[in-house]
Amino acid sequence: MKPQTDDPSCLMIVACSFLAVAVTLGRGVGTARAQNGLILDQQLDANNRGYTVLRVWGSHYEMGYAQASLLGDYIVQGVNETEAYLNQFGMYDTVRGIMATAVWMPTGIEDEFGAVVDCLATTHPQENIDELDLKVACTAGEWLYGCRSHTCWGRYVAEPTRTLSTRRLDFQTLYASMNHHVLCARDPDDGSPRWVNMGWAGIVTVATGVNEFGTVASLHDYYCNTDFAAGRMPRMVACRYALTLATDPDISTHLGSVYAELQNYEIMTGSFINYYVPEGHGGVMTCNPYSAEPDPDFYHLRVPQEVWHHGEAMITTNAWTDGTYTPMDENFGADAYYDDETPKTLESHWDLLAEAGDGLHQLSIAYRGREDMTIWGDGRLDDGMGGRTPRLEYEWGALFGTASQLGDMNCDGDVTTNDISHFVQALIDWDGYVADHDGDPYPTCDPWLADINDDDAVDGLDIQAFVDALVP
Repeated sequence: MKPQTDDPSCLMIVACSFLAVAVTLGRGVGTARAQNGLILDQQLDANNRGYTVLRVWGSHYEMGYAQASLLGDYIVQGVNETEAYLNQFGMYDTVRGIMATAVWMPTGIEDEFGAVVDCLATTHPQENIDELDLKVACTAGEWLYGCRSHTCWGRYVAEPTRTLSTRRLDFQTLYASMNHHVLCARDPDDGSPRWVNMGWAGIVTVATGVNEFGTVASLHDYYCNTDFAAGRMPRMVACRYALTLATDPDISTHLGSVYAELQNYEIMTGSFINYYVPEGHGGVMTCNPYSAEPDPDFYHLRVPQEVWHHGEAMITTNAWTDGTYTPMDENFGADAYYDDETPKTLESHWDLLAEAGDGLHQLSIAYRGREDMTIWGDGRLDDGMGGRTPRLEYEWGALFGTASQLGDMNCDGDVTTNDISHFVQALIDWDGYVADHDGDPYPTCDPWLADINDDDAVDGLDIQAFVDALVP
């Protein structure tokens, strides 16, 4: 049970006061809610170092607009810092030209960029940010991404967990905005999978992501030749496309269909692309922009091999392996870890990489089933003291909810005055609200939607968040 409030009568007065003001004004009074977007948690210091957890939903345009509404200042910071970084080498205009001729998939991603531009034109008109500025900022992965990843299943996990996957991004902090780590839950309405991305403000491509099927997609440096000719796909775009392409409920089909689709494209930068589908159905795709014609740029697919830890684990670094041996640059103790065949925990899976390095970010998944998984993530804070964000620990359902968003107490798709009485009841009498919730009027709604700030308590801290969530 969630705790009841200490002083129900006081909270009732405070709640009604806040809610009366919100209803009178016809809108929220904070910044945690935007149309089609909600900040679930945010901790930033005076230098914007820290993290944001948010959810966006709807069409690609709506999701892009919501992200810019909620994180506009930080997106502008990232774009400006990217420009300043590349201008040190006189390269910014050149890179803009390259991104103008690049391939961007899925097609809806262009709507997301357009929406961000439209929003920033209203909120930050003096910046004159256009889609090419955003595309440059979203393709830092063309420059350098060294990484470590591993995944396991079978004998190495214990029910209810069916697969563990961890990815550490070993990347330098090119500019200050990379100290703002953004965990974004994305809920598109076009039938493509829900997915969660670990990145920075405004990033709609993928460095490290997981979709509703439990598939982790990420990229690693390998044979990093780069071809900036027109019509090539940036590898962070390829990661995004791979993560959101397959929809078949049978996950055993995903790797083959994604690999076949990507073979239709020319890649901009050589890489390994992880596509860790749960329970051994995934693999690692190798790409090289200078593969011999007529061979496709995606020219090799590695799958689990029985001779490497029973074919029930995989590892990706930045060196070649066909899967039958450990890559030569492995440096975190994977063999010793998997030589011990006792079931692994999410904690030990996380620790294996966390204790061996200081990645720019890290993401771990404990997969139990479709849309049933635990997600952990953190990020490095380059403050001269080796700092990191707190480890963010979320259940999939807490990121996405059972309705359109937290605070939607009657599960009708939005947060309006119709939800106020139910929120107040949950606030002042949690046990009574749960009891009522077991019957009419809304038996399919999750009562924990009243915990707007997701801190495992329904209390006064949720009042402002509920006000923020009210639809204008």
